[in-house]
Amino acid sequence: MVVVMVSRRLAALGAVLGVMVLVQGAPRAQQPQAAARELAIKYTRDAEEYATLARQAYRIAGDALSRTMPAVPGRPWAVILDVDETALDNSVYQLERAAYGLQFDASSWSAWVRRRQAPPVPGTAEFIAGVRRRGGHVAWITNRTAAEADDTRANLQSTGLWSDDDRMCAQKDPQHTKRSRRAEVLAGTGDCAWSGQPMEIAAFIGDQMSDFPGPDEQVPGAGGDEAFGRTCFLLPNPMYGAWTTRVTRTDR
Repeated sequence: MVVVMVSRRLAALGAVLGVMVLVQGAPRAQQPQAAARELAIKYTRDAEEYATLARQAYRIAGDALSRTMPAVPGRPWAVILDVDETALDNSVYQLERAAYGLQFDASSWSAWVRRRQAPPVPGTAEFIAGVRRRGGHVAWITNRTAAEADDTRANLQSTGLWSDDDRMCAQKDPQHTKRSRRAEVLAGTGDCAWSGQPMEIAAFIGDQMSDFPGPDEQVPGAGGDEAFGRTCFLLPNPMYGAWTTRVTRTDR
């Protein structure tokens, strides 16, 4: 009888422990994804390697300007930059969302934009200053909405990146793509243009492949892999992008 009772108690204890393992194991199954996200944010915020890579990209872009600036004297030229994770560092927004286990959403993002607290990505200020010393113009082509344009402009101004000569090319609607806004700068027409002046584009800077012209856009000196390091300059962004949900690499 004693043996039977002990056996039953051990069986009951085993069942309880099994439930505890299942309950405790559920959150742990989600930890690798959360840990990867937190490491990406930490890398962006804390790693000297990230800051050096960003400065390196901008330094190479600045050096390349002397080779890619228009050959015709007096011809107006510009550089085109993305904003988020190219010029402004939004890792604080990412950090705050991660702290509560929350993903990106439009409402919280708009609230962050209104705070105007994003610092500059390392190397941006020096590059922009060099463009202006050489007489170039700056177009900011961003998928921030038109409603967020004023706050974005103010944030850029507070970090010393904005000039009244610049063009803020925010997205007015889903059809107002980066491709169409690049075309406006090149043609000298539309909201992204300078007084009807077509522009030579000396450099494109971004953190996503969509920040750069495609082959069918027929942009001189851009549109293919060979343009990177010459007229197109890519900054690292381990926090988000199309690569997080699908394979975007095409060379294998």
